[in-house]
Amino acid sequence: MKTPEDFRREDVKSVFKRRLKEETIQLKPLSIKIEENLLSDKTIVDLSFEKNYRDYSKTFTFQEIMGSGFVDAIFKTCTTAFSEEYKSLRNLSLVDLIVRPIFSMASTDAKTDAKTDVIFRLETRQHGISEFRSRSRSIVYSSLVATLEAFQFYMNCDKTFRKLQFILEDAQDRNRGDITQLCVSDLSTLSRVNTYV
Repeated sequence: MKTPEDFRREDVKSVFKRRLKEETIQLKPLSIKIEENLLSDKTIVDLSFEKNYRDYSKTFTFQEIMGSGFVDAIFKTCTTAFSEEYKSLRNLSLVDLIVRPIFSMASTDAKTDAKTDVIFRLETRQHGISEFRSRSRSIVYSSLVATLEAFQFYMNCDKTFRKLQFILEDAQDRNRGDITQLCVSDLSTLSRVNTYV
């Protein structure tokens, strides 16, 4: 069953898909390697993923990222990698992490192969909480996918906001009230989920 937040996010996605079209950013996981030592409370992560849109593709590779656990390492990495260009990412913080095994989807008697939902609950400063989820047989993989989906969503919001500001200024200069009204409506929709600079 969809929540009001789900509908709100769908409205936002429709704005950036309509405005960005093939410029919509996609983050795709490529590899993960995790090292933990019982003598240390730090986790060391090697990670790579792709950022794609239109004909652009860039692989991001990070080695020996230190974090207070896997989620801390990947969240900090994504924030560092993208927050200079997409400043609104600095408003995000993780407020809950839910790991929910679905034992009915297991095929063995031990049920250790069950698929698992990993749900990230992110709070956006002054805009409430959003959930991002991924389902797979790996808690680690699902955590990475949920993180990348969250960053992908907010990066596209930020990119769309900037594009709309440019279109709005041009429409106002040309006295195009029809375009101005549509831009203001779309900017309002984006402003429901984050604050942009």
